Parts: sequence; structure tokens; C-alpha cells
Amino acid sequence: MLHELSDATRTYSMSAAHQPALTINAGDTVRFQTRDCFDGQMPMEENPENLDKRDGGRGNPATGPVYVSGAAPGHTLVCTLQDVRLAPQGLICSQCRDGSERTVTVVNIEGNMAHMGKWEFPVEPVVGVMGVAPESGEVPNSTPGPHGGNMDTADLVIGSKLYLPVSHPGALFGCGDVHALQGDGEVCGQGIEIAAEVTVGFDLLDRPVCPWPLVETPMHYDIIAAGEDLDEAARFALLAARDFLIKYAAATDQEALALMSTVGDLRICQIVDPLLGVRACVPRELITGAL
Repeated sequence: MLHELSDATRTYSMSAAHQPALTINAGDTVRFQTRDCFDGQMPMEENPENLDKRDGGRGNPATGPVYVSGAAPGHTLVCTLQDVRLAPQGLICSQCRDGSERTVTVVNIEGNMAHMGKWEFPVEPVVGVMGVAPESGEVPNSTPGPHGGNMDTADLVIGSKLYLPVSHPGALFGCGDVHALQGDGEVCGQGIEIAAEVTVGFDLLDRPVCPWPLVETPMHYDIIAAGEDLDEAARFALLAARDFLIKYAAATDQEALALMSTVGDLRICQIVDPLLGVRACVPRELITGAL
């Protein structure tokens, strides 16, 4: 069954205390209307003074949350990113490291191309925020973690499948912060920030798969970890990849580390959020068992 969810129902954090905006069953699909990371507060004009006029507490809104019937702690929520339809215009802001100069660029989306100043690029929509209620407390949508949140990974594109560990009944899923295009690192703090319609299909596994968010792409299983710095994030991602290979590739501890050192990759997701993100990319051909 296809459901529609308006951006009128959105949160700025992820928490088990939020009331569900929609209840669905496993196997259902939801089309989310999402706002840009500025919550629609920034007019489509190239005026950096608008940055000072917005309410910073309304950053990275996530449409939802969606309660998935039957989801329970210890389960895994499987979210298939089926489609992303972009608004006709987005924004990207940049500033000098000392904050002395700032620019705001309006990006026009025409067909499959993003027109950014004198450059144009093919779009490849990335959903920056996808997550469920964290194990405890309330986590701002600006921050990634084991629950998902602001992962900002360039691999979370149409066709990708996201596995999220469930910590509370119903999971309480939300998404937003779409980028028409984003590079690894998201080094100025943004991709091309844009409103969008995001279509996600939902399934459940009655078992844990990974303690961190896991993205399935045509080439890899990406484990997305977050830490206070890149060293910590990389360590968390690598340890999770080791355990993943032990469980699903019948590798020993040392074999798993050797595989990650020879055919695996560590890649930066973003270096700008309150916690920094690294993903460990495990080649799919190594995985012999079903998740």
C-alpha cells in the first residue's frame, strides 16, 4: 500500500517520545514530502544575510515519524529508497574558514541537470537524513549515530537499501535533508540543499543485522559509523565491518581485517556534523549468507 505524508508532520530530532504521524505495515511504501535543510526558511535568492534571519533550531527537518507495525527492539528496519523527485530550485551556501565572506547560490534543476553558477552537473539525489528513534534520549537531526540520523552519505541514493537497528516499538522512522548532489565529505557543510518527494519501501527483519546503519548498494555493503573525530569513526566502522565479515562471510577475526585491508574501503561521509561520519565498504561478493 502506498501512503502519502506531508511535510506538515516533521520533527527536528529523533526520539521515542515523538508521536507517530502515520502507522503502516511492513511491505508498505510511503511518499514523504520533505523540506530542505533550512526548513524552507531561506528564500530562493543569493543573499547571504538570509542566513542570519532563519531560526537555526529548525535545521534538517525530518518528515514523520512513521510507526511500522510489528517492529520491535532487536529487529532491523529495511528501507528501500525507491524514488526522489526534486523541487525546481535548491541552494548551496559557502563561506571562508574565518567566516568573513559568505555566498548563497541558487541552483536551478532542469531535466537531469543542476545549474550552479557557471557550472552544470547531472543530479544524483542523496537523502541526508534517514533514521529511527535512538536507543535512549533525544538526538538532534543534525547528528548521526547508530539510529541513522544525519548520515550524509553519498551512497544513499535511488535504489539503495538502508538497514537500521530498531530500538523501540514501531521504529519511528523519519527522513529529510535531500541533496540534489553531494560529494564525500560535504566539506562546506552542505550539498545542493533542496525540497523533494522521497519514496521509501519498508520491510522488517526479525533479527539484528548490524549495530550501525548499513547501506546496500550494487557494489558494497556500507557500514556508517560516527565519532568525535575521523579516527574514532573509522575505528567504529572497521570493527563493525570485521564483525559483519565474521558473521556473513565465515571469516576469522584476522581474515576479516585482512579482507578490509585488501579489497575493502574506508570512505568519509561528512566532516561537518557534530559527529563525523565514516563508512566501511565491504564488497558484496564477500558475503555468502543472507542478511
